[in-house]
Amino acid sequence: MSAQKPEKIEKPEELLRAEQLSDEGKLDEALTLLINYEQKEGLSNHDKASCHLLQCQILFWQGKLKELIKHAEQAYKESDGLENNFIKVDSLLLTTQALIRLGKFDEASDLITQGEEFLKTIPQQLTKTYKQREASFAYLKGYFYNIKSNPNDVDLDLALKHLEHSLALREELGIKHEIAESLAQMAWILCAFKGEPNRALKYAERSLAIAKESSKIFYIARFLHVMAQVHSLKGELDHSIRFDEQSLELFKKLNNKERMASVLNNLSDSYKRRGELDRALECIEQSMALNRELERLGDLANNYDFLIQILIDKGDLERAQISLHDMEQLNNKLKDKFIDLMYLSDKALVLKTSLRARDRGKAEEVLTQLLEDENIDYEGRYTALLPLCELLLTELRITNDQGVLDELTQFIGQLLEIAEKTHSYWILCETYLLQAKLSLLTFNIKKAQRFLTQAHQIAERFDLNLLAKKIATETEDLLKKLDLWERLKGEDAPMSDRMELARLDEKIVKIILKRPVLSVQVSEEKIAISKEKKICLVCRGEVFGFSYICKCGAMYCENCAQALSNLENVCWACDVPIDYSKPSKPYMEEEEHIKVQEKTKKK
Repeated sequence: MSAQKPEKIEKPEELLRAEQLSDEGKLDEALTLLINYEQKEGLSNHDKASCHLLQCQILFWQGKLKELIKHAEQAYKESDGLENNFIKVDSLLLTTQALIRLGKFDEASDLITQGEEFLKTIPQQLTKTYKQREASFAYLKGYFYNIKSNPNDVDLDLALKHLEHSLALREELGIKHEIAESLAQMAWILCAFKGEPNRALKYAERSLAIAKESSKIFYIARFLHVMAQVHSLKGELDHSIRFDEQSLELFKKLNNKERMASVLNNLSDSYKRRGELDRALECIEQSMALNRELERLGDLANNYDFLIQILIDKGDLERAQISLHDMEQLNNKLKDKFIDLMYLSDKALVLKTSLRARDRGKAEEVLTQLLEDENIDYEGRYTALLPLCELLLTELRITNDQGVLDELTQFIGQLLEIAEKTHSYWILCETYLLQAKLSLLTFNIKKAQRFLTQAHQIAERFDLNLLAKKIATETEDLLKKLDLWERLKGEDAPMSDRMELARLDEKIVKIILKRPVLSVQVSEEKIAISKEKKICLVCRGEVFGFSYICKCGAMYCENCAQALSNLENVCWACDVPIDYSKPSKPYMEEEEHIKVQEKTKKK
């Protein structure tokens, strides 16, 4: 928040000029002016404390958090004996912000409690100045509960509660950049954790618009980055990259190396997911250089995680191994349980690239160990499950062991669960694609077609264009080989032949986190949601304009209804024909036929 003194006290000209320069993004000029002002003789303690507070705000905008804390301590000391107790409150607020950014959550929590208690002693509850500080503490509590290590559902609900309170106060006061700050933090929680991307995008867009009205460059840069993160989680990489590039330029203008490193890290992820590995590598190396300079070792560990994955995708396994060794040393130094989980995951990824069966076996052991760890979050589970599925596919090809297939099917189910809970259309589409191929291994051809249809409809509905093309190719390939699959089914062909035809020997494309709201299978609950919210049962998007509503109540958008009429011509909920002018092929009839055949073979 901006450091403010009571309205009755007139600010010195130098402080007013420094504020103007800082709002224009001329932070170095503002700091130079304040440093010179500090040297003037005859300054009151109030002027000295105010000068330190303004330096704190500028240092926060530059990401120089350790320097900020020193100046905040000076402001606190200079304010002893002054009637303006808000200087003490502001110094505590600014210190708390810095501590949270530095990951010192216990110290930050103590200061929030201390600051709120101190604020209560000031008999000015109804003044604008008091409410502004109350709103800032509410915001910091929301920020704290969201950003602390591995927040749970209770923490996130508390975070939203405090942020909503801060937003209400700030809207009452009309302080634009602070309104934008509360909105942006709420947008992140709604998109990243609550599965409400459309609502989150509206909050983020409003946050950026209000920040631009305030003309404060730091907040414009910060909320451009929030927009980028929301679009990234929605899978809209072009938008994400565009907003992050704009954010990066503004943070460069502010010389905020801390925020530059964060934006570059996000850009690296976006470029990697778009397949531009050279650009991804360039961004992550720049981020690492900044974090080394700033001695932000926790962020550097995150950088190594990205770096190792990029190097593996590029095929530079020697450098990936060297980077893993560097990350191991950093992990031993930090002794952080979440960084340790990240290191183990990267270790497994490197081991998995080995041609030696022993190393791949070690990779499988590490990944299984990760999945059993109670501290692992959904992203960590996904990161472990996908390479584990790849290893099991290799094992299945070699052994033809039905037990391996059963284990693989179990892990696919866990991927679907993650898709539901992380609200990821992308994970859902990729998992449906994998399930289609696994269905072919058991000769359930119609089931494979159904998975491919749903994956393609979701990809097209939510503009996952590259994925839609990939699924369309797989569908076309299946149609061309239907006769061959029927022949292999009649011959009860060995697993290796089935896997070769299903192209499961190819490397599975990495599932990328994108989190719009979704559902995974037809159930009574999903049908009820479909009716209540007018959501298509297949692609999970809202139904607008022309649609098909079955007599059972299930709803389909026009495109999905057409796709189903071409595939089976039955409602997925009740098997009633969609188009009575065409023949229908109920799914259950084929499933029962397959079961009978299997029983006959066993006899």
